Amino acid sequence: MTQLSETSKFTEDILAASKEKARQIVEQAEQEHKRLLEEANSTIGREENEILRNAQTAAEGIRRREISEVRHQAKLLEQSEKDKILSSVLDEVKAKLRESTRDQSKYFGHLTKLTEDAIRQLGMDNVIIHLTSEDLKRIDTALFTREVGKHTSPIKLDIAKEPIEASGGVVVASKDGRIRIVNTFEQRFEALEPRMLIEAGRILFSEK
Repeated sequence: MTQLSETSKFTEDILAASKEKARQIVEQAEQEHKRLLEEANSTIGREENEILRNAQTAAEGIRRREISEVRHQAKLLEQSEKDKILSSVLDEVKAKLRESTRDQSKYFGHLTKLTEDAIRQLGMDNVIIHLTSEDLKRIDTALFTREVGKHTSPIKLDIAKEPIEASGGVVVASKDGRIRIVNTFEQRFEALEPRMLIEAGRILFSEK
């Protein structure tokens, strides 16, 4: 009897110890589970915040790109319209240059000055003057050469029979034709075009 009681007591102690150990294990497991859950929630929270920040950053980047693209397209459109306006201004200037040849008195004086300027640039005492086909028909070449000779050093002037392709102006060449000074309306216009564009842009669009 005593031995059975001792055995029961031993068994109860083992069971009690086992229950205590199980309780501790369960508590530890619950604590670990709680810790892992908190960490998971914290990680998920950080990830959510990161995702939100990334989404906000991406959205902001998209918004900025779209705004930049809209501004770029607007700038291109604005520049295209400006170019059209400036092109029309240049076309009008060209048209007025062509029209200026109709006033014979004014054009004669202008042509004389263009020729004198070309002769000075050439720096030779024997030159050939090339005129347009229209000028060869309507200008008194003898009077023209006399007027040019009044304002240049004593040189020999000859008028070429072959006309030049231009709306107005002159080409002065050396006797052998190897050196040429082009003073046509087209050449003068081309040389002045950058300055005209700047000036027209300043006047029309208040550009500096």
